[in-house]
Amino acid sequence: MSATATRARSRRNLFASPMTRVGLVLLGIVAVITIVGPLVYDVSPTRTNAMDGYAPPSAAYPLGTDQLGRDTLARLLHAGLLSIPAGLLAVGIGAVIGSLIGVASGFVGGFVDNTIMRVVDVLLSFPTLLTAIVVVAILGPSVTSAIIAVSIAALPSYARVMRGSVLPLRSAAFIQAARVSNTPLYRLLFVHVLPNVADVLIVLLVIGMGNGIVVLSALSFLGIGVQPPQADWGVMLTEGVDAIYTAPVAALAPAVMLMLTVLGINFLGEGLGARLRVDTARRRPR
Repeated sequence: MSATATRARSRRNLFASPMTRVGLVLLGIVAVITIVGPLVYDVSPTRTNAMDGYAPPSAAYPLGTDQLGRDTLARLLHAGLLSIPAGLLAVGIGAVIGSLIGVASGFVGGFVDNTIMRVVDVLLSFPTLLTAIVVVAILGPSVTSAIIAVSIAALPSYARVMRGSVLPLRSAAFIQAARVSNTPLYRLLFVHVLPNVADVLIVLLVIGMGNGIVVLSALSFLGIGVQPPQADWGVMLTEGVDAIYTAPVAALAPAVMLMLTVLGINFLGEGLGARLRVDTARRRPR
């Protein structure tokens, strides 16, 4: 079988898991709602009407309004355009920096490894949300601060896992051969080490994206993330929770969107993880 056919077959197998397909379907629904929705339902998410505060769902307002008379559906659609990209960006930054730190630490070893891992252990001793809250409290509430906070909170987990994935490679024959041939350290890391731990990083990154979106929304819910009048699922939750009994849609709508997004990401991550573990076991020499 040719290399091209083998790669094509691997890509098909990668999405053969039922969990992966369910995750893709859920994420597809969320993508259509958040990307196509604002184009179809062209209503301002910030336009207020005090006379229509907490109006029930109707032809004029399909999901009702919030306390200021703003259209809940319009805010829900535009909130996804902020919540999802910001969460993914934050986790992506943390994953890149944390993974590089973990790979370098595990590969170099010695004093450098011990020092870096002790710092990582200290960061891991704090809950992710608490770390993010402390960072935002230092930087001040804003979207940028929330993204930086989530990145820093996610960093130690990636560093720890990637460091553990690299340790078995240090004694591998191809690494020893590269060392003997005086291969530069950067080339060892980027050409020989990182490609061999990419499977772990992919799964970890996909699953971490869901957590990043949740933490970012939690910061907004606490009032220290995205700031009104910007639409964000966390902001919508904190604005709607006070009227959960009289106007439940205002709080339930963003909660459902957040749930669908995180479920889709988690299903996708679990499915890819199971598939990649099987492929890795098949490739492993016996």
